[in-house]
Amino acid sequence: MDRLSNLPDEIICHIASFLSAKEAAFTTVLSKRYLNLYNIIPNLEFDGSLRSFTDFVDGVLALPASTRIKRCSLKSKGNAKQAHYAHINRCLCDVLNRGVLDLELHMFVGKRYSLPFEVFTCKTVVKLKLGNNFVINALPNNASLPALETLILDHLRFKDRYGCAFEKLLSACIVLKELTINGMEWECWKWSGNVSSPTLQRLIIHRHGDNFYEFAVARITLNTPSLTYLECLDVIPDEYPIVNLDSLVEAKLNLMLTVNHIYDGLVDDSDIITSNPTNLIKGLRNVQIMNLTTPTFQTFYYFNEALPVFAKLHHLTITPLDEEFCWQFLPFLIKKAPNLETLTIDGPLHFDVTKPRSVCKCLFGYSFLFSCPLKVLHLTDYGGTIGEVKHLKHYLKKLSRLELVKLHYWQRAHDVRPPSLMIPVVPSKCKIEVTYS
Repeated sequence: MDRLSNLPDEIICHIASFLSAKEAAFTTVLSKRYLNLYNIIPNLEFDGSLRSFTDFVDGVLALPASTRIKRCSLKSKGNAKQAHYAHINRCLCDVLNRGVLDLELHMFVGKRYSLPFEVFTCKTVVKLKLGNNFVINALPNNASLPALETLILDHLRFKDRYGCAFEKLLSACIVLKELTINGMEWECWKWSGNVSSPTLQRLIIHRHGDNFYEFAVARITLNTPSLTYLECLDVIPDEYPIVNLDSLVEAKLNLMLTVNHIYDGLVDDSDIITSNPTNLIKGLRNVQIMNLTTPTFQTFYYFNEALPVFAKLHHLTITPLDEEFCWQFLPFLIKKAPNLETLTIDGPLHFDVTKPRSVCKCLFGYSFLFSCPLKVLHLTDYGGTIGEVKHLKHYLKKLSRLELVKLHYWQRAHDVRPPSLMIPVVPSKCKIEVTYS
């Protein structure tokens, strides 16, 4: 018999109080005695009216001290009042003391709400999701989340009353792998502008969709040397002074330029662009898979001199907004991708709807395709119209190494032609696959 089994029950329970739910589960395998001494709740959830929240909290606090909780999710269907704040924090602190691994707080609270400092000193939590609409303005001096691997911030704001709270939070997460920031508004934060983590592997930033216009952020630093996946829907600041994306494998980018520090849609040649994505574009040099939206087309076009050689890029996806938007950026990008094998066009091909038989001037510059190593061309939104066929022919005539054309065909309401008549002839060495919807 091991030494632990010789101890009295109350001492074993005291020792168990320091274990995470995962560690407690392991000890129950060793002995039925441990299983009888403390219980493990795999999933504790509240997702209802705040009128019943007090009763829920009382039930949590009434659990035996030896009870471990693996996952806890607190959500509300209404706005929490200030009277609820103490109950929320009592529940959080109790759960944190029970070795929780996965903690989610998604309550609609006001700006006066403050998280308890215990959230930032928990030794067991592996996944943490925080929201909604409150401000994190300070962290304790001993902030440390040594087990945290996934952090999700949903419609939060940070202040720097005692130094940059956001930067201090990232520094406390020494093994962080995934960071998601939803509903982000950099300009409403008071922070250092520094996104820095040596361990971070996935970064997702989704800007708040209702407040794109006034944007007064000067600098954002991305110092993430281990990052392999970047997904960014954001307005571009005045500068990215430091960009370290040396390990990046995949990037999904929706980057929007500002004019006079205001974002108001796509820019024109005569506009004074105040965004500067130069260092960010250069930092993408090692990417292997890239997905670009229409605003990013403009970003790459107006800053094409910053485009590095994408020696590792083998799969490019572009998502055009509509048929009439010119693809002026494409020659600059394709020329810098010597090993590109697959091009996916996830949207309509480019042509003038009013003059479908004409060809846009930007297509006449596609001579770069003669030396393009592309093997697979994939169109996910092909309608088989005259304009699309005209555009597609420009590819097929020039892509000498093309092996496969994949067309997902969908028929417009006004187009009654049989699909087979609206698909151009492909080179003899090239296969074609057509799917319908």
